[in-house]
Amino acid sequence: MKEKKSLEIDNLFIKHEIVKLKLITESIENPNKKFPTARQIAEDNGVSELTVKKVEKELAHKGYLISNKKGGTRATTKFAKEQVSSYITVKESFKGFVDTLLKNGFSKEDVMALVYDVLSKIEDSFSNIIYTEKDENIAIFAKREIEKKINRRVIFKPFETLKTELKNRILKNKIIVVPFFCYMQLESLSYESIKVIPIKAKHPLEGFSEINSLPFGSRIFYIAASKLDKENANSIYRDILKRRYKIYIYTQDEIFSNRHLLSFADVVVGYDWIIESEEFLLKGVKTVIKRNRFDDEEGMRIIECYLEKLEAV
Repeated sequence: MKEKKSLEIDNLFIKHEIVKLKLITESIENPNKKFPTARQIAEDNGVSELTVKKVEKELAHKGYLISNKKGGTRATTKFAKEQVSSYITVKESFKGFVDTLLKNGFSKEDVMALVYDVLSKIEDSFSNIIYTEKDENIAIFAKREIEKKINRRVIFKPFETLKTELKNRILKNKIIVVPFFCYMQLESLSYESIKVIPIKAKHPLEGFSEINSLPFGSRIFYIAASKLDKENANSIYRDILKRRYKIYIYTQDEIFSNRHLLSFADVVVGYDWIIESEEFLLKGVKTVIKRNRFDDEEGMRIIECYLEKLEAV
């Protein structure tokens, strides 16, 4: 029964985020703690070892963890003792509020919805730029790419959530950035103080058949960002590419579970953030091609232009 209840909460988040939140809490409350192996953490949380390694890499980049082959993975001292003490105190107080809500008949999902709503409203005040697209696995990383290009904070919102907020006119003074193929659905819902800007989003396999330097019959492995991306790649690009190459399309989890597949690859292709997270698996591959989600300098300039106008008001 206990396991079933935990699943009710787990279904509110993608597995990657669940593991990340748990490791963040552990690292804040227990500076210098040595963590179990990625395999053990994966087994304890019912996720793949690849998911854990991706989370650890992300948290190491953000300063929560430090990893090396000899010492394993440890929590850092990212926060001062006073900050840690404050964190634990607030956590205990928050537990009291949650307990009160549960005793008053609210469900765990209701509590999570409350937390999400509060965080969303606070986050909305930090930035005037929102990015969205239908594939959330791509969107979460794509928005970081935009942040690097314009050097501004960008909020990610799920596509359907954003549509609902636009229909109800909840948002004010926001720039919404979307790929061209999502533009019309949101532009029709825009209103005064909301500007929807389309930008050119590229798929890693787009234009791939025009690369003349790759020998005919090469075995091309595409590492899809998600199941949805795999479906789209199969329906849009497979027929085009199979005229010239042998094309294989797998998700990250499929590649990690069947690592031997890469030994047959002549070329591996994927988004840059995927290729970088898979470097330890790609050492024996002859050619590795990583591509950005966006190649639209004009679109980025338009975003910056509208942002200057918005901030000047």
